[in-house]
Amino acid sequence: MRLGFHFTQSMTGAYHFLDTPTDERSIRFTITARADSVPRFVLDKVVEVTGTLDMEAFATARPLGGTLRLKLIEDRRLRYDLTFTADDGKPYVLRGEQDVMLIAVVDSLTTLPASLYDAAGRELARALLRFDLQRDFGTLLKSIRIDASL
Repeated sequence: MRLGFHFTQSMTGAYHFLDTPTDERSIRFTITARADSVPRFVLDKVVEVTGTLDMEAFATARPLGGTLRLKLIEDRRLRYDLTFTADDGKPYVLRGEQDVMLIAVVDSLTTLPASLYDAAGRELARALLRFDLQRDFGTLLKSIRIDASL
């Protein structure tokens, strides 16, 4: 029998393209993170993610995939690598990292600075997303599920 788990998380915020830093736009993603095997997760601390991304005037309700690295103990870091195809039909990566600081643990776990990259690896935009602890924590807890399969 294989034992895994999954949970759902949403984050919202703002982003701007590097060539227009004063033109802030909204960004939101909702992901479901899934580990098919708890023993494997304990070793590599990586979960696969699927979900949707909305970036105002760039990516409208676009499906996304990727990984979330949960290296809280070793590196005190969470790393999101989210891939998607934008409204222009081209592939992009939204990459963000949360550095967990003990002196500001709540803020560091609820704030995600991220950058948008094109297929060539050029940084195009920067974002700041937040997990709304008051509004979404209960929803996150309720979404955690244990998966068992043969």
